[in-house]
Amino acid sequence: MNRSWNCWFLGILALCFHFPCLAQVGGDAATRPPEAVIWRIFGRVLTVGGDPLPDVVVQLDAGPTGELRRSMKTNLQGEFQVDLRSDPASSAPSRGTVVASKTGYVEGRETFDFGSDEKSSGIEIVLREIIEGPDQLSIGTLVDALAPKLRDDAAKIFVEESVRTEFLRGCEDLIDHLNAVTTASGLKSAAERMPTCLECRVLSSLALLNTGSWSSAEKELEHALKADDGTAVKRSEPAVVLGVLQAWRGQNNEAVRSYLRALEADPQNALALQELGRSLVALKNWEAADQYLEKALEAGAGDGARLLRVRSLLELGDIAEAAHEMDLYAAGRKVKDLPLVARSLSSGVQDHLALLSYEQVKSVTVQSPEELTRALPDLQGLKAATDQSLLQEVLQKTGLGVEAFFKNFPNTVSLEQVRQERLGKDGRIKDSLNQEFQYLLLTHAEEAGLGIEEHRSTAEGQEAALVGLHKGLMLTSGFASASSLFHPVNRSGADFRYLGKQEIDGQEAYVVAFAQKPETAKMVTRFVTDKDTALILVQGVAWVDCGTFHIIRLHTGLLNPLPKVRLQKQTTEIKFQPVSFDGSSTTLWLPREVEVMIEWKGRVLRNQHRYSDFKLFNVEVQEVGIPRQKSPGKTPTQP
Repeated sequence: MNRSWNCWFLGILALCFHFPCLAQVGGDAATRPPEAVIWRIFGRVLTVGGDPLPDVVVQLDAGPTGELRRSMKTNLQGEFQVDLRSDPASSAPSRGTVVASKTGYVEGRETFDFGSDEKSSGIEIVLREIIEGPDQLSIGTLVDALAPKLRDDAAKIFVEESVRTEFLRGCEDLIDHLNAVTTASGLKSAAERMPTCLECRVLSSLALLNTGSWSSAEKELEHALKADDGTAVKRSEPAVVLGVLQAWRGQNNEAVRSYLRALEADPQNALALQELGRSLVALKNWEAADQYLEKALEAGAGDGARLLRVRSLLELGDIAEAAHEMDLYAAGRKVKDLPLVARSLSSGVQDHLALLSYEQVKSVTVQSPEELTRALPDLQGLKAATDQSLLQEVLQKTGLGVEAFFKNFPNTVSLEQVRQERLGKDGRIKDSLNQEFQYLLLTHAEEAGLGIEEHRSTAEGQEAALVGLHKGLMLTSGFASASSLFHPVNRSGADFRYLGKQEIDGQEAYVVAFAQKPETAKMVTRFVTDKDTALILVQGVAWVDCGTFHIIRLHTGLLNPLPKVRLQKQTTEIKFQPVSFDGSSTTLWLPREVEVMIEWKGRVLRNQHRYSDFKLFNVEVQEVGIPRQKSPGKTPTQP
């Protein structure tokens, strides 16, 4: 089986060799004292990606009563080694147990045999995280779904009553109590006594998985799969368990094949349909995921399948059906009483319903070049495209650059100068405020690989923030993440159109128009006032350098009017610059100048931001006392 496992840690333990040690040299064999035996047991603990994992506690017990007991820790390379010396007067050990543990993980264990001339190798210990991921099927759910039927079917074939009793007791402990080591031992013993019992093998694999004995569980599952291959009437359970194992490791393509095998045996298997849908969601194959999750619900799958389908429907832009599924899931419960994952999905559904209710204006992706130039004078000199043949190449290469930007972004600090203005109807400045900050951009890991948090501080390092609300000015932020619209995970949330080429700021650039789609938009701006909030859909134009495919300028404006908060107009102009850092080969394209202008309640407000003197920033030393202020991608514009 493929050993590239995801979300788990595995250890490759114990190449065991024995070395005879002569207590006396010379003399005949009859008078020679018994030989002592030394077993050298060594190995290392690795992460799922093959990286060494240090400071894992490894406990070894061997001998009939565990008299050969050693404890050790892995080193920085994830390696460990210990020698066991057998007393010549005692019988040699036949079996040992290795247990590995680390804070935050479920304890894992494996057994291995000592052989007179045998090498014991390839023992693997998997440490399962105590807190399971929200998008992951739990082992308890897997046992509950499969074990009762496997138990009932297997119990019919036992001849010896004592073996049957032992087997049923083990099943009861597994299903009702999820007991660990003794249950696994009993079911494994029953499976060995009934080698033709496929159901026993699968149950034994489930019990071993629950104890952390992943290597042994895989061996049991391999036996079950081989037995299933040789039967005329196939069972779905071995392939389902294999698929779940593969999905836990992140091998979703392999998991899909396993679930399809299970469905060949049982086309209406609700768990196989649900987990196939889960793996397709992980692979972002939204249409296929929706089809199988709908079938799973028809076959009797529960709330897990319904939430997965809501996610797929949101990605497909079928907001009405997503809302219907969300209502069925909630079953009258208040949103605040739902689990966190469900609350997040419910919020997404409601946001998209609100966006769909807005009146839409004519998108820049369908306007003529003449209309665009009248609305945006910066497009003067555009050499209009005659077709869209370059669009996909420009989007793909720009998206790769944006993805790399977020993935490799280091913590930075720069000087930010902000000017906030309130303008009169004649365009004259009625009020203004100048401020200056140390502007911190800090990376924050997220599922999609995005996440840049911004913080402002004084020159002395004290927490600071934009002010001016009391003077009727607005607060603006979040410009470093503006390119996220072109990130591969977000492109389905907008329409794009290649407009042509233009020389701007001394560089030849591809010009691309874009407009967010209310049914699939992901990175949505929130406009916040003192009394209300509203979501903003944007449209605009990006200038992309023809040589590097970096975005060098970005213009965005409202796609939809917001009468709810009386926002008539909002535009943002961002000019980017390449920034290099001392002692680093990293070059980033970061905002140099930003201008934001809005028309709100008859007022005209304008903010200008300028950034300079960029440096790398040591977050461990300087972040203390500076709280998180803004979430990436949903940056408030607050008047």
